Amino acid sequence: MNILKPNRLISGDTIGVVATSFPFPTDQNSDYFNQYRKGVNELESLGFKTKEAKNLKRTKWWFAGTPEERASDINTMFIDPEVKAIIVHEGGQSAIATLEHIDYEAVKANPKPFIGFSDITNIHCALHTKTGLIGFHGPLLTYSLGRVWEQFLPEKKEEGKRLLFNILTSTTPLGQIQPLTKWECWRVGKASGRLFGGNLSILSSLVGTEYFPQPEELKGRILFWEIDNTSSYRIEKGLYQLKYSGILGVISGMLIGKLPDVKRTSWEGLEEPSPKEIAMEVLKDFKFPIIGAVDFGHKTVDIPMPIGLNVAMDADQLSLEFNEAAVA
Repeated sequence: MNILKPNRLISGDTIGVVATSFPFPTDQNSDYFNQYRKGVNELESLGFKTKEAKNLKRTKWWFAGTPEERASDINTMFIDPEVKAIIVHEGGQSAIATLEHIDYEAVKANPKPFIGFSDITNIHCALHTKTGLIGFHGPLLTYSLGRVWEQFLPEKKEEGKRLLFNILTSTTPLGQIQPLTKWECWRVGKASGRLFGGNLSILSSLVGTEYFPQPEELKGRILFWEIDNTSSYRIEKGLYQLKYSGILGVISGMLIGKLPDVKRTSWEGLEEPSPKEIAMEVLKDFKFPIIGAVDFGHKTVDIPMPIGLNVAMDADQLSLEFNEAAVA
């Protein structure tokens, strides 16, 4: 797979805002809308301007307009010469419906940083598979910058913003990434390779489609994943899907993010394993190193994880190093 790097941002550049999943907060008196405005203010504090997509405020059922409308906004933002990067307003459940409507040739011709996580894993996977574009698994505008970062780890917010700014603007590798919280060694060892990953449920649901790489394309990759607000069995199910598809047999290492709000699957009287125990049971036949509780995912300040970037990990030392710039 050829890797496609977007151009770096500079102060004063415009970031386009799209809604690919959950609807935009149209009630301007709501807390939700205030969180959107806070997210915009955080980007402005980094020196960027924002531009709202044409269909940003559309609504249909539980998502932000029809699949065609949402994909049209993505396509338009990639083509628009004023827009230098794109950030997604919020996660949700329906970004998968946009994939067949994205203009991948337009993306190839106009590579730009595309920023978001959770349900946005659908779009990251599709863009990376179809074009090789480095995807910026990082903060959502409203959910992360406007709400979660301030609620859960306000003392770490500025460091998260600094990392986001640097990954978008610097053509020098970020090098050693300092943990924002405590990481955990789940299996010792060292590995290097290109990053690939996102939300575990989304990754496992896309396997076998044209929007997910073939196993041979992921050989030597370092797989990263997170999951949130789900029953514990979904961790087992998602990892087995990756195992049976051949993905786990070709990767060189694994990074697991924060796993908040994992709910019990078993009932009274049955043992309920921890998320770590579930994961390690599925992964027991593999030898690659694993670092757990890394700073990405829900209800935390995210370290940007650029899909396709060359990195090195050392589980013994709990270290992660970005060996190249994510932008050109």
